[in-house]
Amino acid sequence: MSARLTRAARRQLRRAERAVDNMSPMQREIFLAIRVDELSYAEVAAMHGITVTQGEHHFAGALRILDRHMHERHHKWWQFWR
Repeated sequence: MSARLTRAARRQLRRAERAVDNMSPMQREIFLAIRVDELSYAEVAAMHGITVTQGEHHFAGALRILDRHMHERHHKWWQFWR
């Protein structure tokens, strides 16, 4: 099997890279620690000297940025509650 990515997979990877680039430094560090390094919220919070709730808040912000870039939409979340 070939290790080459399809055009759609490359496009999706570029979107993910742009999303990570658009995150704040704290969001990026927390997102990568949780998703790539597979650390828990408690471990990430202790590492950065913040509360678990603050870590969850930063991670949620990172997920919103990722979602916006991956789906190419720029809607506000409350627009879906109509």
